[in-house]
Amino acid sequence: MSSSPTSMLSLRRWTPPRFGRGVILLCLVAALTFFVTGSGMLEGHAVYPSWRTLAAFESFAAYHAEYGQALLPWLPIPLVISTIGTGWLVFRRPAGVSRGLVIAALSGQLIVVIVTAVLALPLQAELATPGHSPDEIVALVDRLIAVNYLREIPGLAVAAAFVGMLVVAIRGWAR
Repeated sequence: MSSSPTSMLSLRRWTPPRFGRGVILLCLVAALTFFVTGSGMLEGHAVYPSWRTLAAFESFAAYHAEYGQALLPWLPIPLVISTIGTGWLVFRRPAGVSRGLVIAALSGQLIVVIVTAVLALPLQAELATPGHSPDEIVALVDRLIAVNYLREIPGLAVAAAFVGMLVVAIRGWAR
C-alpha cells in the first residue's frame, strides 16, 4: 500500500478560511469588551480599596482628579466604543449568532453605562472635590465599591455572552 505525500496533505487544495459577515467585527468588539471587563474588575477590586489608605493624605482630591483623567482612555472610552460596536453587531452579526444574544449583551452594556453615568461618576466627582475628611473619603469609597457591583454583574454577563457568540462564530467558521 503506497500513498503519496499529496494524498495525505495537499497544500494545493487548501484555501484559507474566509471570514463570514461580521466575524471580524465580533472579534474586535469581543476583545475590547474583555479588556473593559478586566480593567473594570482590576479597578474595582484593587484600585478602589487602596483609596481607603490614601484617604489620609491631604492631596487625595488632587490625586483622584489626576487619576480620573488618566483613566479615560482605559475604561470609559473603550466602554463607549464597545457599546457602539455591540449596537453595530445587532445589524451586522455573524451567521448563526442570535440577534437576541447580541441585544442581551447590548442591554448589559447599556446598564453598565447608565450605572456609571448616574451613580459612579457623581461619586468619583465627589472624591475629586477637596475638603473631605479621611472618614468621608472612606465612606465615599465604600459607596463606590458597592456601586461597582452593579456594573460588574452585568459586565460579566456581557463577557459571557461574547464568549457564547465567539463559540458560535468559530464553529461556523471552522466548517
